Amino acid sequence: MKSDWEGRYYCKKCGATLLIPPWEEKACKYRGSNVYPFPEEYYKYTLADLDKVKTDLREKYVKTSPEYNPRSAQFREKTQARGRAKRAAMDAAKAAGKTSSPSGPPKVECPYCHSTSTKKISTLSKAAHTYMFGIFSMSRNSKNFHCNKCGADF
Repeated sequence: MKSDWEGRYYCKKCGATLLIPPWEEKACKYRGSNVYPFPEEYYKYTLADLDKVKTDLREKYVKTSPEYNPRSAQFREKTQARGRAKRAAMDAAKAAGKTSSPSGPPKVECPYCHSTSTKKISTLSKAAHTYMFGIFSMSRNSKNFHCNKCGADF
């Protein structure tokens, strides 16, 4: 089943197994070193056996390679562990009904009264102000937000 393993590569320096699309550069994302396609002996396995294949590949091809560096492997393992922990935290937050970003547009705080009751000054509003007041609207048009509480433009 070659199709399961097409686009899968491994790094002899750190032992990373990577799925790389054809249009991307063939390099290890952890160390930037050369990567090699999975050997044909693994084509008989399915993706359900991926963990077994990774372990076997690292023992046979990576750790016996002169390019292998244990410190690079440790770096990859730590980076992957951080990624797994971050994904687990995001999944837990999602399950609890929380999202990492607040819903709606971000709130901008007024630098004068510290109110978050602000709105963005639209381009249409700036154009209309310029049409009505001409060059005298330049100072207002350089501002991006308007405070609804104190009336300041900033």
